[in-house]
Amino acid sequence: MPGNHLGTQTLDLQSDRASEPLLKMRGISKLYPGVQALRNVDLELRQGEVVALIGENGAGKSTLLKILAGATTPDAGELHIDGELVAFQGPGDAEKLGIATVYQEFNLFQALTVAENVLFHNMPRRFGVIDWARARELAQTYMDRVGTGIDVSRRVAELSVAERQMVEIAKALARDARVLVLDEPTAVLGGSDVDELFRIVRDLRADGVGVIFVSHRLEEVFGLADRFVVLKDGELAGQGDVGDADHDSLVSMMVGRELDQASHRVRSSIRASGNAVARV
Repeated sequence: MPGNHLGTQTLDLQSDRASEPLLKMRGISKLYPGVQALRNVDLELRQGEVVALIGENGAGKSTLLKILAGATTPDAGELHIDGELVAFQGPGDAEKLGIATVYQEFNLFQALTVAENVLFHNMPRRFGVIDWARARELAQTYMDRVGTGIDVSRRVAELSVAERQMVEIAKALARDARVLVLDEPTAVLGGSDVDELFRIVRDLRADGVGVIFVSHRLEEVFGLADRFVVLKDGELAGQGDVGDADHDSLVSMMVGRELDQASHRVRSSIRASGNAVARV
């Protein structure tokens, strides 16, 4: 029947849109004087997905993140958001499209309050002046979303490193971030703070936020990510579902060769000692 055929077409169109990646980077290349930082790199991120971006130092991760954040322009390649081709002229363009990056060095104003930092670019106003009561209420809403009891009237200088990281994430959410990039977020954390960060990431994933999680620690990749992307010497060395990989296969992609017995013994010793940083 004609009506059924039209209904099927509508469902197929909705399915195609739902399957479209939230973020798609294709053939990204970047050349600095004397250094090919990236060569033909692909990366995809879907709504409600955590993708681990891994690789040794100098693999090209930082350059890829700068391009995604609008801080660096690629020499070649395309960037798509919701299937639409986009080009960033600066970080502001990336932010407008819902891309937020939390770097290892936080970008917070130490002398200002949590509320002022979270809503810095969008303070609510009433009759032309800042509505401080509303600002505190809104900021608390975002802080509650990351599951913390931090008083938004406190100054950032008074907070712990873990608390400042939560403020950075809340600030990203206040800008309607749909893609959240966490650059080595556990490098400054330890113990229960890491567990709390993982809880926040899982909650954001459940809310439909796409997360790119950069880490050297492979047990974090297996414990948190849905998929992985491995860079080596500026090139894509491998990608896939985390459930289809194991520790040694990821390390082999990172170093570009099969593990020999000696490195396997070293890695076993590292795991036994509790040092989970996978560096070769």
